[in-house]
Amino acid sequence: MCLAFTALVFSVLTGSLAGAADWQECAEGRFCLYTEADGQGAVVGFGPANPVQTYSADWDDQVDSVHNNTAYWACVYEDASYGGTVQAIRPGYRGNLADTSTQLVDRVSSHKLAKSKAGCFTGFERCRDGYLCLFTEPGGRGAMTATQLDIARYGTEWDDKVVSVANHTDRHACFYPGADHSGNWTDDGRTYAKYVVLRTDATVIPQPYAATFSSHRLVTGTSLC
Repeated sequence: MCLAFTALVFSVLTGSLAGAADWQECAEGRFCLYTEADGQGAVVGFGPANPVQTYSADWDDQVDSVHNNTAYWACVYEDASYGGTVQAIRPGYRGNLADTSTQLVDRVSSHKLAKSKAGCFTGFERCRDGYLCLFTEPGGRGAMTATQLDIARYGTEWDDKVVSVANHTDRHACFYPGADHSGNWTDDGRTYAKYVVLRTDATVIPQPYAATFSSHRLVTGTSLC
């Protein structure tokens, strides 16, 4: 009986050790991605200073499990440029993407590390000082373009595509629904000829203005719009 019990304890202990050994090592301070479940397959690690807005072909839609061995929240995104569905992964988490709420197994295309969970849902920090940045998704996520110039006519890539804006310039940004700074919106019976994002502000564009911008200009006072 004692021998059987000893064998059982040994089996349980060695089983636990074997399970722990399944995961390939992830150095402290690194966010590690694995191409297979349970930390198997190819592995790559990133630090807080290495956000990846577009994975290479070797890693795009290849991640099955992750180990967040950092003090930051790890934010993984379905699309490039922090776009699409986002999964926030707490510090210290080690597990399979299949066990998370979004189940982004083989569907991750970009990531970053953030100081808080809320930071996973914004990409405004990508906009450099002195620039006006336009984004195709809420919270500064998705595709981004940055400019310091007035634009009288957006190209097809950006016409009616802007959903959020970061104005990191020293001027106010005036947006219009038509080319050449023209057109207007009607909202609750009132007509508006411009949508203004004040200098240093970052915002998600509300309806009915979201995804309707066709031109903009930067001005020193809102009366100049």
